[in-house]
Amino acid sequence: MNIKKIIKMMFTNTGVDKGIYICTFILCVFGVVMIGDASVGMVVKYGRNYPIINMLKQCFFLGAGAFFMAVIAHKFNTNKMLTKNFLKVLYFGTLFAMFACLLWSINGAHGWIKLGPITIQPAEFMKIVIILLLAYHFGVLPDHFMYKYGSAKHKAEMDNLFIKHCVAYPVAAAAVAFFVCAIVQKDLGSGIILAAIAIIIFFCVPLKRFDRIKVIFAIAAVFALILFGLAGGVGLMPHQLQRFESWLNPLSGVYDKTWQIVNGFVAYSNGGLFGLGFGNSIMKYGYIPESQNDFISAIIVEEFGLFGFALLMIPYFYIIFKIFKYGIKNENIPDRLILIGISSYFFLHLFVNIGGVSGLIPMTGVPLIFISAGGSSTLAGLMSLGIAQSIIKRYNRNKLKKKVEDEL
Repeated sequence: MNIKKIIKMMFTNTGVDKGIYICTFILCVFGVVMIGDASVGMVVKYGRNYPIINMLKQCFFLGAGAFFMAVIAHKFNTNKMLTKNFLKVLYFGTLFAMFACLLWSINGAHGWIKLGPITIQPAEFMKIVIILLLAYHFGVLPDHFMYKYGSAKHKAEMDNLFIKHCVAYPVAAAAVAFFVCAIVQKDLGSGIILAAIAIIIFFCVPLKRFDRIKVIFAIAAVFALILFGLAGGVGLMPHQLQRFESWLNPLSGVYDKTWQIVNGFVAYSNGGLFGLGFGNSIMKYGYIPESQNDFISAIIVEEFGLFGFALLMIPYFYIIFKIFKYGIKNENIPDRLILIGISSYFFLHLFVNIGGVSGLIPMTGVPLIFISAGGSSTLAGLMSLGIAQSIIKRYNRNKLKKKVEDEL
């Protein structure tokens, strides 16, 4: 399938939100340019072709992601895809890939599968799998355990099955994914985003049968956070505790532990309101190592200022708002939960990345989707948009069909 056919499939697919595609295109193009720009500072270490190589790698993943996005938007069907067996294969396959990451170590973490020059981060795809899995358990299965008439014994059996399949199993699946990310892979950032997505989806389930469980979960979560705070972060690894210490006291190790964080602050300060101009970043020259990755927002602010960075947020917030809006309006519960989950996925990545680089929250090493150099986050982001567009398309077509029927 050539590029022309992919583009035609996207924009002639009646019912999709073309504004989401346009905003995605803007972010992806800007991301490629900024990856090349931020990589210039490391040519002394990696060679003069380093920026071109990074840009070409990003373009490769963008091309693959655009293909998958177009196909998924055209073919994805919630009723056919949200099945027990399919989701089992997705979940356990991705979980196996996450454990396989233990064979490789990059900067002390085990979050990537390294295949020559390409690295794959399974945790990025697990975020999408968890969204689909929870939509199935919270949105599809509850109907299987409904009861209107019958004995007290039958009611108790249905309630037990409901708790088992619609609460215990999905919560356990999300918890296992979180612990594998945070403990096994030493990737607390991805683990936190996985957990946050699961929590948001759970509390957005519109069924009354979940109301009491939500209250219990909320009380348990508050107590857990209080105990965690009083225990001084017991359970966290030394490097994870160090990130909290660096956040609370960023000047404690300017020349080692907090070097990157402090230089990120300096980049923000250098940028001011309107920035130093495109290509004029100072901090990308060794002060912020590998600045094309998680810290790319610092380079953007330094070169374009807070005003330019605010303009970049417009397409991001358009994507997040539109997907969330379609989710709220959608009466089909699985579709609603998927859209809310995808919207949360984009928002959480945006918040955690910018929050970490700016010092608002502890730094956790999460990419800025479509902007940071990262094949897995790019692929996962585009594939999730394909899922969202397929649901939006079906919603808009049904709405149009109903309007026509009412007029007739």
